[in-house]
Amino acid sequence: MLSTRARMTIEWLLPLGQTRPITMALHTVADNVRTTRGCVSCSVNADIGNRGMVRYTEEWLTEADLRQRVMSDTFVQLVSLIDDADQPPRIEFTLPHETRGLDFVNEVRASQQ
Repeated sequence: MLSTRARMTIEWLLPLGQTRPITMALHTVADNVRTTRGCVSCSVNADIGNRGMVRYTEEWLTEADLRQRVMSDTFVQLVSLIDDADQPPRIEFTLPHETRGLDFVNEVRASQQ
């Protein structure tokens, strides 16, 4: 049976001094997302031993739920964290039938204009 779930994963490799502020900001975003309809899980993980690797993951019941998330006003909080990074993070959208990058966000947001 194929899964209909969709996931967004963002990974940053940060200087150790930036790990804590980014992690704290991501926990705030996660707290807001967890109560959103269709959200299965939302997590923030930091691995200080691995040169400041921070991973943020959202899992959604369906791709449609993830698309709604990308269109939401609260998604802007996440985008601002991505834009403020010294080095761009790795962004991956795991959809039921394919894996995409940042082009997924551009496609979803362009379709609503």
